[in-house]
Amino acid sequence: MALPCSPALPFLLYSYPWMPFPRRIAIYLREKQIPSTHVRIVRVSDPKDGNRVVDFSFPPRPAGSLPVLAVPSEKTGEDGKPVEWFHIRQSMAIIHILEEICEKKLYGFDSPVGGLFGTSIVERVRINEVLTLAEECTVNWNPVRTFGTNAGTMSYPEGAKEMLRWVRRPLMAIETWWQESDRDMSLLRAGIHGHVTVADIVLYQFLEFTKDCYAVDMTDGSQEQVKDVYGRDVVERFPKLAEFFEVFRGRESAVRDEQSGELPGSGPLKAMQTWAEGVL
Repeated sequence: MALPCSPALPFLLYSYPWMPFPRRIAIYLREKQIPSTHVRIVRVSDPKDGNRVVDFSFPPRPAGSLPVLAVPSEKTGEDGKPVEWFHIRQSMAIIHILEEICEKKLYGFDSPVGGLFGTSIVERVRINEVLTLAEECTVNWNPVRTFGTNAGTMSYPEGAKEMLRWVRRPLMAIETWWQESDRDMSLLRAGIHGHVTVADIVLYQFLEFTKDCYAVDMTDGSQEQVKDVYGRDVVERFPKLAEFFEVFRGRESAVRDEQSGELPGSGPLKAMQTWAEGVL
């Protein structure tokens, strides 16, 4: 694999640090132990606060939704700045290319923790099963918050409540798989490396986002028999997910850095945590 330009370091990751898709990359970089000398996070102010880089020593933010990974060329102009930038958009595309670069030890990248997508066919399949469902949770949360909170654009509590059931559907699938495999969550405790996967990061980031920003702990099942989205009777209980969330939350990679903007401001937080009646 080769990038269109011969890259220089550091790569620049333009990011809204507390928002969900940039947040997963921040956790990934820490788990992967990729230093800031190789990937520097460039904080961009929230859209309502100007949507500009906070530190003006960095180039302006690239076009498109964040996060964006900007790869600079080694060739520089008279001002000493790169003359070419290669932009990579979408969080999973960014994670994929960083994984490949580290695996092949390209451009000075390496990682002591190995690949986070698995090494065998079975491992990769199992990781992608959970990754797909974790992504589904994140996508399905958007109408929940759009229709159900003051952070959205319209109030439709009934629609938000229905979509919340569709968020619980993939969570129930993950819970069932992990109970059947009796996954040992103790291997995720702080200071233990080599057991975290990309699926873990994406799932944790979703659970963290809903808990910290919207004050909804999605691992809290009702403990009651309910109808799922297909009308089937299921017991809403997530002990494995709750254990996973508690353990991963204790990892250094998951600690939010307030100075770096990894916590939302009071205004957005109030809007996110103001729910329409009848949704929850």
